[in-house]
Amino acid sequence: MTLRCHKDAVRALIVCDGKLFSGSYDGTVRVWTIGSWQCVATMHGHGGPVRVLTGCQGRVFSGSYDGTVRVWDTHTYKCLAVMKGHTSAVRALTSTDSIVFSGSDDTTVRAWDAVSFTCLHVLEGHQDNVRVLDATEDYLFSGSWDKTVRVWSIPSFACVQILEGHSEAVLALTAEKDFVVSGSYDSTVRMWTTDNWRCIKRFEGHSDAVRVLASSGMRIFSGSYDGGVGIF
Repeated sequence: MTLRCHKDAVRALIVCDGKLFSGSYDGTVRVWTIGSWQCVATMHGHGGPVRVLTGCQGRVFSGSYDGTVRVWDTHTYKCLAVMKGHTSAVRALTSTDSIVFSGSDDTTVRAWDAVSFTCLHVLEGHQDNVRVLDATEDYLFSGSWDKTVRVWSIPSFACVQILEGHSEAVLALTAEKDFVVSGSYDSTVRMWTTDNWRCIKRFEGHSDAVRVLASSGMRIFSGSYDGGVGIF
């Protein structure tokens, strides 16, 4: 089965409140019932492609190339707020139980209160666009075109470490309590321990950029532009 309604590439998916939400370069977010697979709503408002989605506090947040993050009610499908502040495309979103983080081509990460939708802090330090985010209970991780991963303490938002080692942009992250894993345009995967932030493993095998990562326990999965899935 293939769901076809969007008019351009689909770049983001999330399941929230028992429904599937899809974000597209056509500037919309569509809502699908799981099981019957009917499109029950199309959410308009962004002035550019929708690049990323995340869920928090029972709401869906969409990040767009228009530089905003929109907040959507998962029952009425109405836009509850437009979170403004970034000066360029929003390419990354992640969340904890109460905070939504957005990463942008403007090189910053913004922390937003998931209830009031106000900006809590602007995290500055990256020297190029922020491409990927992931978070645990204690830390936010941001990967950038500047080839680094920055580690930010939650809730102080202080940068506590800069993870250096990749020779090209960092495109993928997956974080667990004891480690964080990064994937890069340099075709490698690196594992960093959270107790002293050392790189404890470096995985090779891909012949092109590592674009996505997933983890289950100590098992790491990587997807690459070379068409392969690495298992480490």
